[in-house]
Formats: sequence, structure tokens, C-alpha cells
Amino acid sequence: MNLLKLSGFALAIAVPLAAGAQSYGAYGNVNATSTLILPDQPREDFNLVDSFGFTDNPQALLPHSLSRTAEVSNGGGATALFKGSVGSLKAYSSANFGYGFDALGHGLFSGYGSGSAQGSFADLVVVSGAGLALGTPVSYRVDFSIDGSLSSPSFEMGGFLEVNAGASTTLRDQQSGQEIRFDWDARKQATGLYSLSLATQVGHTLQFTGSLYTSAYVSYYAQLGRSAEADFYHSALYSLAPSVAGLNTVGASGHDFLAGNVPEPASWSLFGSGLLALLWLQRRRS
Repeated sequence: MNLLKLSGFALAIAVPLAAGAQSYGAYGNVNATSTLILPDQPREDFNLVDSFGFTDNPQALLPHSLSRTAEVSNGGGATALFKGSVGSLKAYSSANFGYGFDALGHGLFSGYGSGSAQGSFADLVVVSGAGLALGTPVSYRVDFSIDGSLSSPSFEMGGFLEVNAGASTTLRDQQSGQEIRFDWDARKQATGLYSLSLATQVGHTLQFTGSLYTSAYVSYYAQLGRSAEADFYHSALYSLAPSVAGLNTVGASGHDFLAGNVPEPASWSLFGSGLLALLWLQRRRS
């Protein structure tokens, strides 16, 4: 189990793969909680959870979405969204809650809103192909791309308001035990593309994992703001680039991790525009 500690929030993302037993999977979980305590009235408590998990199941290749929203009668609440599959993860969390005191400092109510979304994937990639003999030294580069934002402020002393996001990726050689790992923290690092490389050899098997997490929390006593949002629903994308063209990049799941093998939506748009222009020119010539 991978444990990612993010500024007061502990995230445990299980990647339940055992060598020789299970080879790939995709997992997700969301939690939206809101609590309101009013004097002389029943307490309002909502804790809504949803999850999915597919191990050695073709469903892991398909994008699966989770959505939960919890609201209380004073307008406070939280939302958590997740969408993921092998190689692609998206997460969103938001929370809001009113200030629980009047102008004279009299306590009117207490409570909080809290949302969290998290997920992971894992796959096995056999180092083979390109006509290379067993034992030939090669390497694979992991490309990790992430886009999103945190609302400001992202933290208040005492933990009355907190918003965060984090991600990780690991590539491990199951024969040599060598691995590379990258942990990303939204409060400390910029969004964008990150790359790292692992030396291996033909005939070995690589375990490739990725995880993404968002959280947002606001209590009735927060001083700096009444809402918080971690929006990383633009997705975290994970891909592989081998040192020799033709080396295998298809996992046990059937997903091809080759960097840039699938055009982004903008690329498809340009491709479509170019195709239409070509057809128009051909019609004019004919």
C-alpha cells in the first residue's frame, strides 16, 4: 500500500497487485461530508461515499465516474468527483460553510463541510520487442502530466480551512527491484509535465502505478474564507517512452502507455480541420 501524506490529510491508495497473481486494475473513491449543529435542534449529519474497483477486469480500461454531494440546511456542504481508468485520473473536491457567530460573537451554530476524491491504477508492462535479445540494457521514461488549481487561501492555522491535492507515479522493475517514484504536492509544485527514467533490460517486467488525490475542508470557525476548491478534473495522465523505438508499451490490461500515441482533443480538432480542407481542395481539382 502506498501512503501519501498531504499537509494533515493522510491518503492511503491501495494498488492491490501481487506478482504472479494480479496484473492490472483501476480504483476510485469519493467522500462528501457535511455536519450542522444548531442549538435545541436535531443534529444534521450527512456522510456520502461511493467507490469502484476493478482488478484484472477489462472494465479498468473504461473511464468510470463517481459523484457525491452532501448539503445541510444552512447552505453548507461538500462535493467530491472522480473519474479514472488505467493511465488517466481526474479528481475534484469542494467545501463551503457559513460563519457560526453573529456580530456580537454569539454562537449560532457549528459544523463543517468536507470533500475528498482519490483513485489509482496499476499495470504490468513486459520489456520486449524491437528485435532485441533477452538481457539487452534499455530504459523507459515515465511522463506524468497534471493540470488543475487550488483555491486561495489553501490553509488556515488550526486547520479550520484546508484544500490540497497530490499525485504520485511509480515504475518498478520486478526482477531487479529497482524503481523510480515521483510524489507531487499541489501546494509546493507547479502543474505541468514531469519526467523520470528507469534502467531495465529486455525480458524484465515493469509495474507501473499512478494515484491522484484532492481534498477540501471548511469549518464554521474559519476566518480566511467560506469556501475551498481543489479542481484537478483536467486529469493526470501517465505515459511511457522507451529508449528504443518498437519496445513494448502495452500493459497487461491492453492499454498502450506510449507517450503521445493518442491525440489530445485539440489535436483531433486540427486533424479534422485539415482533413476538411484536403477534401475541399480535391473537389475543386476534380
